[in-house]
Amino acid sequence: MADSTRSDVARLAGVSPAVVSYVVNGGPRPVSRAARERVEEAIATLGYRPNKLANAFRHGRTRSVGLLLPAPINPFYAELAAMVEGELLTAEYIASMAISSFNAERDAQHLQSFIDRRMDGLIIASGASLPTDHVDLDTVPHVILDSGARTATGADPHVRVHTDERHDVGRAVDHLRLHGHQVIGCIAGPPSWPVNAGRVAVWRDQLRAADLPAGADLVAHADLTEHGGATALRSLLAEDAYRRSRRDHHPTALFVASDVQAFGVLRACYELGISVPQDLAIVSFDGVAAAAYTQPRLTTMRQPMSEIVRTSTRLLVQQIETGDRPGPAEITIRGNLVIGESCGCLPAGGRRSTTESAAGRRTTS
Repeated sequence: MADSTRSDVARLAGVSPAVVSYVVNGGPRPVSRAARERVEEAIATLGYRPNKLANAFRHGRTRSVGLLLPAPINPFYAELAAMVEGELLTAEYIASMAISSFNAERDAQHLQSFIDRRMDGLIIASGASLPTDHVDLDTVPHVILDSGARTATGADPHVRVHTDERHDVGRAVDHLRLHGHQVIGCIAGPPSWPVNAGRVAVWRDQLRAADLPAGADLVAHADLTEHGGATALRSLLAEDAYRRSRRDHHPTALFVASDVQAFGVLRACYELGISVPQDLAIVSFDGVAAAAYTQPRLTTMRQPMSEIVRTSTRLLVQQIETGDRPGPAEITIRGNLVIGESCGCLPAGGRRSTTESAAGRRTTS
């Protein structure tokens, strides 16, 4: 059976094709209640679907948004993608996703493809340097969901919404210090990725401010995967053996810059006979759902992704629908420290984890 047309709907409803168009598009002319009901009934009966592409050309919008983010094999980005898609659907926009390769030229191809396909806006969470030498982002509304994707020149004329990493990483490191740890190592993603470089910088600043060691031999970089985390731990242990041969102190705690790496660290600790937290305390970053199911449960700084996604979607839709392009803006939102047992804290009630708010209060969850 051929697809129904606007003329078919008009014939069944007893109105002109123009009236069908007014009902479908919400104007520009008013339609009586009786005529609207007949048109809507005819649309339901015939299963009529308006030509979205034609509407896009007429109205200058496709009601679609391009989303660029790293591979969702990392559970953090899988959760992020689902949240963004849900918020956009609520606003009656469809998300089209591309995977960042941490390569500026390749990312530029993705972004230019979104622009060429007349996407109404862009949400960028690639974590890499913005490819402004290859694509003109000023031609399309966009919002950036991380703190690290700066332009090659260091200028930042964009709207940016992200977690307050200086505060949140500092809270994570301070939590380990409150447990009495004096030598705290760090495992992070590739140093070329600005977001991870920023987290390592805060880790180092916090320790130096407390007059604690924060040398390069206490940091291990690896891929943002479980395997990367396990590999990084073994690398740190090799450095640790060298330190102990010189009778230096060895790390008794770790700040791990992503939960997915922390999963690998826990596995490697199990294989090597390292007890967590008795031999090595761990606090990680991101707060993905799976962190509640490790053994022991991870203590992790949970990024406020629901708030970040809601805020960024609202700002993007506002740009699209009003045509107003705000100047540079940076909105930071603080996360919550979710207390498990990997840091050395006792479980609340023996079963439930605890959330420590930005103000330092703790509530069970």
